[in-house]
Amino acid sequence: MFKLEEIEKITNGIIINGDKNKKIEKYYVSKTEHYKDQFYLPIYWREDRQKYILNAVKNGAMGYMISNKYEKYEETIKQSLEINPNICIVSLKDVNDAVNDLAIYVREKNIDIPIVAVTGSVGKTSTTEMIASILRQQMKTLSDNGNNNVKPLLAWLLLGIENYDIAVLEVGIGSKNVMDPMSELLKPSVCVINNIGTSHIENLGSQEGILEEKIKIINHIREPRIVLLNNNDKLLKKVELDNSYKVIRYSLEEARNIYENEGKIHFETNVYGKNTKLILNAYGEHNVSNAICAIRIAETYNITIDNIVKGISEYKSVGRRFEVKINNNKNIIIDDAYNASLDSMKAGLIEANKIKAKRKFAVLGEMLELGKYSQELHTKVGQLFKDLHFDFLYTQGENTKYICKEASKFMKKENIKNYDNQESLIKDLLENLQEGDLVYLKASKKMEFVNIANKLNSM
Repeated sequence: MFKLEEIEKITNGIIINGDKNKKIEKYYVSKTEHYKDQFYLPIYWREDRQKYILNAVKNGAMGYMISNKYEKYEETIKQSLEINPNICIVSLKDVNDAVNDLAIYVREKNIDIPIVAVTGSVGKTSTTEMIASILRQQMKTLSDNGNNNVKPLLAWLLLGIENYDIAVLEVGIGSKNVMDPMSELLKPSVCVINNIGTSHIENLGSQEGILEEKIKIINHIREPRIVLLNNNDKLLKKVELDNSYKVIRYSLEEARNIYENEGKIHFETNVYGKNTKLILNAYGEHNVSNAICAIRIAETYNITIDNIVKGISEYKSVGRRFEVKINNNKNIIIDDAYNASLDSMKAGLIEANKIKAKRKFAVLGEMLELGKYSQELHTKVGQLFKDLHFDFLYTQGENTKYICKEASKFMKKENIKNYDNQESLIKDLLENLQEGDLVYLKASKKMEFVNIANKLNSM
């Protein structure tokens, strides 16, 4: 909680309007969802959200920050005062820097609240939410559930940490020299690296380059300095850290008697050394590995066995990550298109392949930000169809032609189609679908396969 005058002081800003003693408890950053009586932080992330300030004011925001360099600075302030003469306004040099300054202040003030920081190429969000699902059984736990894993969004999340016993936060990178500043901001007590895949390989050069950047998550780790590494990952398996870190290596091999039933995974593993049966509300053995990681962290914080079992059972997958729905035409629609890499596409295709259906369609889009590796990695996706049993393969995007070319060695060529545009793909898909068919959707977020999912689910 800050008074307006404290925000002014910490950010080196100037109060343009509003009561300097006004207490501000809640902050938000959304460009589409606006909240009454909350303070709007129009950060720059993918676009300048200052253009949404007036929408925030109209929807009852108690105040906002604004950069004195914003091209519509005077106009925005004037119009917001016309809407609400009592609106709190802090003018400053840069909104992102200001939010970061506030977050640093809050983190230092609440440095004894532990933070679990989770990174990796695939499965960050799932692992983060599994950990949080268990911890919140006994501790007031801050987690995101929204993929807010970049620095300005993590800074925003930190503003509320004082209201919690612990935080579990996802940390993502897309380029070099990004991880260290986030580690410095969070000062985590526990760090998780769950795998090293090919996401953002265009910017990071190689998987070794990805590892080099991701390992920086431990640069500013605090006591008890616990680092969890996935021992099933060939690169993480080779990582050696000095004795100042407590390294916990986890792996799928710690689970036994794994089987899936009605969309849930049953498995057994040791919890506090005792064989324990667990049920996870998710698809895929890779999620069992994530669950093992979550359990090891739970043991660190002395969560009881009963609460670990309960937390695993109450885990809910985050939207558009292998989200399974059945439409009115009894089609099984699997929306796994929040994002895509070779590793996540492989895992998703394998799991979809296990689900019983009349016929199966793989509808795939491009994996982006692969640079010179694009042809090679899309070709590897096509090779997966050697051991899969999909009846149809529809793809969209220039590089997906490599998927089709390779898959044609293992499928009927007449059942493989590559499309230049989404409209044609949707048209053919709808014309070909029959009652009881399964459709698996996977693509990078920018491919906007959400449009296909919405169309299919509305049938």
